[in-house]
Amino acid sequence: MKTILIVEDNAKNMKLVRDILQHKGWQTLEAVTGEDGVRLALEHKPDLVLMDIQLPDIDGITALRRIRAQSSRPSPPAG
Repeated sequence: MKTILIVEDNAKNMKLVRDILQHKGWQTLEAVTGEDGVRLALEHKPDLVLMDIQLPDIDGITALRRIRAQSSRPSPPAG
């Protein structure tokens, strides 16, 4: 199933987007801060990230830059 990460600090906006996406068959992950959005994006590797620009901790553009920078790094070897 395809997954969309929603990073939004406004509860009404979050509910609206989540309800629409889930009705259309998408699985959603949710974060209310940029830091949580970065963490969830790196842990779950969603198919799409919908990110608010103005967030309570780091802004959405900074969060996106962190996701891009950290997801392009090779994973350390296991073991």
